[in-house]
Amino acid sequence: MSDSTTTRTFAADRAVLADVRRFVAAEAERLSFSDHAHDLQLAVNEACANAILHSQTREIRVSIGLVGACLQIAVEDDGIYRDKLPVPEVDREGHRGIPLMAAMVDKFTLRRGTEERRGTLVQFVKCKS
Repeated sequence: MSDSTTTRTFAADRAVLADVRRFVAAEAERLSFSDHAHDLQLAVNEACANAILHSQTREIRVSIGLVGACLQIAVEDDGIYRDKLPVPEVDREGHRGIPLMAAMVDKFTLRRGTEERRGTLVQFVKCKS
């Protein structure tokens, strides 16, 4: 990312998700991406909710900055990615987060935290159309 990157650390608690969304909206506005704020809020909220629910991390770091004409967002935790086979029609627990996040942005990447290398990293790139 660039010098315009801002990083905030949030407790891994569902109560902070509104603060995460406000942070994303404020940064989108500051970096002239307010037209995409809703999609970015949705994607980042989902990544943070997944970290809170599934990784057993204590905190989540959200970084937002410009890379050329694109906004790049990173969501990092210190946990382990718990993979579960999605069967949304059967267990009604959702499991639509990854496709949802990917649909909101131009580029989506996921590096799963493991026992050997803790910390999941989700990255989003949204370019001006």
